[in-house]
Amino acid sequence: MKKISSYLVAVLIVLSLPRSSFPQIQEEPSFRIKPGIHFEYFSRKITWDDKKHTSDLKSTMIALNTELEMDWGLSLNGIIGFAMTSFDGLVFRQLPFSVELEVGNIEGYILGAELKKSLFSLNNFEIGVFGQIVHNIGKKKDWDTTVLNVQGTITGKPTWTRASVGPVFQYTGLERFYPYLRVCYNKLWGTFQMDQVIQTLEGTEEKKINGTNMFEGTLGSIFELGKGFSFRGEIHLLPYSYKDEEGKNRNGIDMGFLAVAAFSF
Repeated sequence: MKKISSYLVAVLIVLSLPRSSFPQIQEEPSFRIKPGIHFEYFSRKITWDDKKHTSDLKSTMIALNTELEMDWGLSLNGIIGFAMTSFDGLVFRQLPFSVELEVGNIEGYILGAELKKSLFSLNNFEIGVFGQIVHNIGKKKDWDTTVLNVQGTITGKPTWTRASVGPVFQYTGLERFYPYLRVCYNKLWGTFQMDQVIQTLEGTEEKKINGTNMFEGTLGSIFELGKGFSFRGEIHLLPYSYKDEEGKNRNGIDMGFLAVAAFSF
């Protein structure tokens, strides 16, 4: 998975370069700074134990973002904030006593970066590319437990990373309203470490999780409301397919949505 992150970062660096031009003296590009508030919810079907089992990961993120929008079609965005993620359904069987997660949301911190680059325009359509990487650092969470009338504790520590890259098709023929379609390769992976202490018995188990989805379709739009204020909304659709424990094929669609309100100056 580290290779995927390295490849994505390399792609984002290459795509961030300005469009090709002759070696002439150029005017220094101007830019706009757009701070804003980022709210997102998504649900992903995940696999674990070498894809033998599945469960759902659900996350709600509230973050601050600062977008740097440049004249030559490049936009860079930094994201930092807070997340609440549910991993219910994970089962840990290698501890002194088995544990199945049914604990609701676990808090964490979000760090992320986005890149958008306009490549060319055709009539009222603009073609570009989008890349994003978001990393969630989960906080440790403790729970009391009772096993055979003996008190104990379990401690969970999750992390997950989401990376996506793909083309963007935007319609620019309307005033102050810019709908777009995005199709991305989308990868999610992470770990969940569980520690258990029951008197003299101790154990640690780590689950590696992976999203069953690999591709995402996004319908979105940017609304410019005047005086430097804009709103961006998106709906995300992620089809998935996997085999259950009985070997039957299961198909479905995960969903998510995003809302960003921003000012520019």
